[in-house]
Amino acid sequence: MGIFNINSGFSKFVNRLLDVLFLNLLWILFSLPIFTIGAATCAAFSVTLKMVDDEEGYVGKMFIKAFKENFKQASLMWLITAPCIYVLYLEWQVVLKLDDISAIVIIGAIFSTAFVIAMNLYTYPLIARYENSLKNMIKNSFGICMIYFGRTLFLCFLIALEVLIIFWNNWTLLVGILIGPEFIIFTVSGISKRIFQQIDKGM
Repeated sequence: MGIFNINSGFSKFVNRLLDVLFLNLLWILFSLPIFTIGAATCAAFSVTLKMVDDEEGYVGKMFIKAFKENFKQASLMWLITAPCIYVLYLEWQVVLKLDDISAIVIIGAIFSTAFVIAMNLYTYPLIARYENSLKNMIKNSFGICMIYFGRTLFLCFLIALEVLIIFWNNWTLLVGILIGPEFIIFTVSGISKRIFQQIDKGM
């Protein structure tokens, strides 16, 4: 069996890489109005959650379908996420730029960051996979972070490592633009889906 055989590991890897590139392009295009970032992110999660177990069909069709279905709830979530990210940015600007900074301010920034991560980390994949109220989605995201704390910590480490690699130099940044966001979403999906499957079994 040659490496270019359609069933070879190499061919499957190339096809998966092309899917990720295409999905990343869709995510960028559908995120351009800015207020649609939440819906685009949920749509990407809807596809990558299936990619984890090779359950996806046509990527473009699935993405657009999920974008439409989750638009309202995901957009409302983005209206919560965006201001939180901005507040965190301001907090860390204060921490990093002021010379004489109180330990209380630093601790506050750390706890604020942990709170925002816990609120958002699993909410978008939850919206992509389940039907529930947004309030319950956010509540469940906090609950998963607490119950699966070890996996959540490992996931945060992986995301931080991927971001570090993306911004390592100009070449990695270029690659990061092409596949970075989807690679991170795929990483979150890989761990999230295993957690969701365990939760589903326990119901």
